[in-house]
Order: sequence, then C-alpha cells, then structure tokens
Amino acid sequence: MSKLLIYLLIAPFSLLLQNDNFQRMEDIEEFRKGIEQMAANTKSIKASFDQSKYLSILSNTVESSGTMHFKKPDLLKWSYTSPYNYAILLNGEKIKINDEGKVNSFDIKNSKIFKELNDLIINSVQGNVLQEERFNISYLENNKLYLARLSPKEEQLKSYIKQIDVYFEKSDYTVNKIQLFEHEGDYTLITFHSKTINSSIPDSEFSFQ
Repeated sequence: MSKLLIYLLIAPFSLLLQNDNFQRMEDIEEFRKGIEQMAANTKSIKASFDQSKYLSILSNTVESSGTMHFKKPDLLKWSYTSPYNYAILLNGEKIKINDEGKVNSFDIKNSKIFKELNDLIINSVQGNVLQEERFNISYLENNKLYLARLSPKEEQLKSYIKQIDVYFEKSDYTVNKIQLFEHEGDYTLITFHSKTINSSIPDSEFSFQ
C-alpha cells in the first residue's frame, strides 16, 4: 500500500495536545454512558476545523483548514479550503479523493487496513470509538475535557498507528479533538469548532459530481 495514501487517510484525524494536566478519570462508567447516549442521538454533524500536520522529516508544520460533514450511517466528507482545495469522501464502500477536480477512488473492501481506518474515522468523529476488543484504553480528564487514550491491539493497525487520543467536551460529550501518533514521530493536530449537531445534510453533499 502506498505510504502517501496512508498519510492522506490518517492525516486529518490526529493531534498533539500540549496540555499535561490530565488525571485519571473518576467515573469511567458515567463517561461511557454519556458517550453512548451522545453517539446514539447523533444523526449528523457539521463542523469547521483547523489542522496542523507536523512532519519530522521536514522539521516543519503544515497548516490547513476546512469543513467536515458526517451523516449516519457512514457518510463522511472532509473538505479542505485553505491553503488549497482538497476533499476526502468516505461512504462505507469507497474512499474518494478530489484534488482540485481530479478524483481518485479506492475500494475499502479490498484492503483490511482501509476498512480499519474507515471504521476508526467514522467512530472517532461520531464519538463511538470506545471499542475495548480492538484497543487498550486509558481514561483521563481535566476540568473541561474527557480523554480516551487508545492503543491498537491488532498488529496490522499497530504497524501504522502508535496511539490515538480522542478528546470529548464535558458539556455535551461531543468530540473536541482527535489525536493519532505515527511511529515515525509525525503527528497532526485537528481542532473542531462551530459544530452543528443533527442539522439537515442532503446526500448530494457527499458527492463530487
């Protein structure tokens, strides 16, 4: 599998949060119930995001921003609007990449790692990512955020992903930030803002036509 393609898939879904005042979560069961209820009640999400991707080989940070649309059960679109126009569309069966009008399509079912990444992305955005059969999970919190720190158990996924940190708002259990560490030391920071939950999103939003 192309290293570049793996980067394109996982780059938008991680961060490095430079805040170490997290402590062990006091009530894990209450947190899990809140996340489950939020995920069950969430039919769609619209949000803006800011992203910083650090590449250790270049020793610099690439900044970008755009919008994210999610609609149950498995429609997800990331649209980058700055500094370039670029979009990634996942629909449960295919991953489509639109690079300023040039569209490439990849079948998810033909690759286990594609399927793993698709499920991870959808579940992370929706908040339904606490799958202990696939991850070892540590639960932390500070005064504003919950943190679920996930370490993959599966060897194939571990070869691409070292650790995933998902941050949730304490006020409504929605995802605030998502973290993914790569083994090479690279990381991506993505911050959600202007979130709108359960607004109407037409299916046409999830198309490059």
